[in-house]
This record gives sequence, structure tokens and C-alpha cells, in this order.
Amino acid sequence: MNVKINTEVLELFIYYWQATADKEKVSDLFLNEIAARQELKVLFNNDFTQDSIRKVLSSITNREILSEKTKTEGRFWNNNMWMLEDLGLTMNMMKPIKKLNGEQFKDLVKKDMTINFIPGHMKTSYLLDDQLYINFFKLSTDFETGEVKIEGKNLDDFIKEVLQSS
Repeated sequence: MNVKINTEVLELFIYYWQATADKEKVSDLFLNEIAARQELKVLFNNDFTQDSIRKVLSSITNREILSEKTKTEGRFWNNNMWMLEDLGLTMNMMKPIKKLNGEQFKDLVKKDMTINFIPGHMKTSYLLDDQLYINFFKLSTDFETGEVKIEGKNLDDFIKEVLQSS
């Protein structure tokens, strides 16, 4: 079995966060491209859609108030604003993801699997068929040790636990 780590959407968001923090205008075309990514469809429900992603990201990059929003859109807005507050912290949160090797998880799966890291809203993870989606915003940094954790566990242990429970 092969386990692949997919950070493509996260890389797009990192560009977005950096450009927005640098007060660069992020094009609507780029925002639409992000919102249309297949990996983000797992987040969609009655009050959070592809247009929600575009609307939230557009309001942030254009420095506009997101006046009409659902609870889920509000959470997504808050999470993105949190990333902009300290890009150093954001980059520290990326380090353990960059070090992940899918090989260490292959004995835990019964078929090829992709582990996707996405900026989500409410849930910590979603496991659908051969795709595991992990909400990047649920990572936290222990300021004393610098260790990045998710739900109080190191990232490797969290992934193992989710895969073993499937």
C-alpha cells in the first residue's frame, strides 16, 4: 500500500496568507482556483460552500468586513485571520507536515491512501474512502517545547490513531 502526503492546498493558502500579510492584492481568479479545489469539497455543507471560501478569502485580502456570514464562515474567517497574525507560527506549524513520510503509515491502511492537509473550519479530520483530510487550523504549538500537536497528540500519533480506527 502507498500513502501519499498532499499539501498542495496548504501551499496555495500559504501563498495567500503571505501575500495578504504583505498587503499584496490576491486576484479573484486565484481565490476562485483555491475555492474550487477538490480537496476542500469535504468541508461543504448547507452553510459552507465553494462560494463561502471565495467570499471569506476575498473579504480578508480586500480588508473588508464579512458582514453577512454563517457560523461556519465566521470560523473560517477567524482561522485565516489567526494565520495572518503570526506567519512565523504558521511556518512552524508546517514543519512537522513537511517531515511526514507516508511510508510510516502504510501498514495501517488496506488500500492506497492520501493524507490531505487543508485549512478547514469545524472538524479536526475527515476520513472518506481512500482520503484522510486533516484540518491545519487544529494544529497547535507548545510554546515551551516548540512541538506541534493536534488534539494533544503529536501529528504522527494522531494520524496513526485515525487510520487505526478506520
